[in-house]
Amino acid sequence: MVNKSAQFKNMTKHIRQVPEYIIREEEKLTAASPFRQKFHIEAKSGFLNDPNGFSFFNGKYHLFYQWTPLAFKQDPPIWHHGWYHIASLDLINWEDLGPAIESDTELDKHGTYSGSAIVIDDKLFCIYTGNTWTNTQTDNWRRLPYQVGAWMDEYNQFKKIDKPLIIDTFADCTGHFRDPKIWKHANDYYAILGAQRKDLTGTAKIIKSEGHDLTKWQKYGELKTGEANLGYMWECPDYFELNGQGVLLFSPQGLSPKDNYFQNVYQTGYFIGEPLNYENLDFKHGQFHELDAGFDFYASQTLEAPDGRRIMMAWFGISEMEYPTTKYHYSGCLTIPRELIVEDKKLLQRPIVELEKLRKKEKKADILIDSMTELDTTENVTQELDFEVNLGSADSFVLDLRANQDNSQHTRLIIDRKNQYCILSRKESGISFAEKYGTERKRKFKFGQNLRVHIFVDVSSVEIFIGKGEVVFSARIFPNDNQTKIFAQSIGGKSQLTGKVWDL
Repeated sequence: MVNKSAQFKNMTKHIRQVPEYIIREEEKLTAASPFRQKFHIEAKSGFLNDPNGFSFFNGKYHLFYQWTPLAFKQDPPIWHHGWYHIASLDLINWEDLGPAIESDTELDKHGTYSGSAIVIDDKLFCIYTGNTWTNTQTDNWRRLPYQVGAWMDEYNQFKKIDKPLIIDTFADCTGHFRDPKIWKHANDYYAILGAQRKDLTGTAKIIKSEGHDLTKWQKYGELKTGEANLGYMWECPDYFELNGQGVLLFSPQGLSPKDNYFQNVYQTGYFIGEPLNYENLDFKHGQFHELDAGFDFYASQTLEAPDGRRIMMAWFGISEMEYPTTKYHYSGCLTIPRELIVEDKKLLQRPIVELEKLRKKEKKADILIDSMTELDTTENVTQELDFEVNLGSADSFVLDLRANQDNSQHTRLIIDRKNQYCILSRKESGISFAEKYGTERKRKFKFGQNLRVHIFVDVSSVEIFIGKGEVVFSARIFPNDNQTKIFAQSIGGKSQLTGKVWDL
């Protein structure tokens, strides 16, 4: 067993303690990467993962992300470091506000983990999990989580509450107890947290603060879902109500692959059901659905926008996967913001309308597709494609994105009308990675002759929205410089492609 006392002893508490030349060297190396995204949020260096504290405060959207700036540099040592802060008027153009919360107290000294935020009067209240370890001098070390509070004022200055809101975990759980998502109901405040029972199964627990005093919380109980064996740990739970339905988003770890589902290292999905019963915490719901059918999606978090929309961000990546960007000492980005809509007890995802602000040069398409056809598109590799595909007499329609001249390399979307499948393959996308988890994702989807396909292509990613948003594929890809083409073809007949392409 590693002596964690020695491992943690010399951890750097504040990024300002790191010599500036080291930070600049890391940022310079990261900036040299050919895979830097154009319109997705990335860190200037190091490791980015979960979105946190997603909120609307003081006239702006505020977003924090998990941040370890020197994750790929051994010296000086920085642990899972903290929250980095950005803000925006429109969810598109982001202001860099720098480090927000760092792992610098006894309550979070071994990691500032995920959490959320809510507006209280003229301040933003943040709640997060502070990770610590006890018994580090022995082989019998133990995780001791604290739920920690902090206030942010109108000047974006933070002050932590010096006493923990909740100490340790529930009696029937292990030390895996984290990621509080806060909301208000009636006159009280609630937060839902991911947890692991002592029998090593995942669940969600709820804590409660009565009235307006957010320094006093109680362990309220377990969310009653009836799911006794859905993975070994639930991370990043997020409960909200939309269109009269209760919705729980969460990331269960430890699901076994089943047919075409649960193919990633870890999954993110949801339950939809009746609104939560706050008296007994009963949540009656339907079956678990994966939120994204692609390769790289985890740890989602939502907010209610001022106009009532439910908007979601997520980590465009997954733990335990090494991406080609690590060569440049960074990893991870966030997805584009998506609006969530409940329709017929399904959760639909659509790109937020604000993304239209990114559109530049436009080209229209109205093409009869038979054999392999190169599309006349814009000059950039960063594009938005919004097509209506009329499958006509075709059995299937194939769209090859980020392709080279002879189309031997591409990211391939297949609309299989005959078998009613949508398939995304990154087998020939460019630089290979994470192949042990498969190079294809497949989703059964009932559709007719016409189908909308809405795609966002960045330098090293694609996000594909199919139909009304019933199926979404998110995938990191790492093409070569010469992969700038788009091809389409029909199989078993002819199809018609109509729509627009924009530079972004």
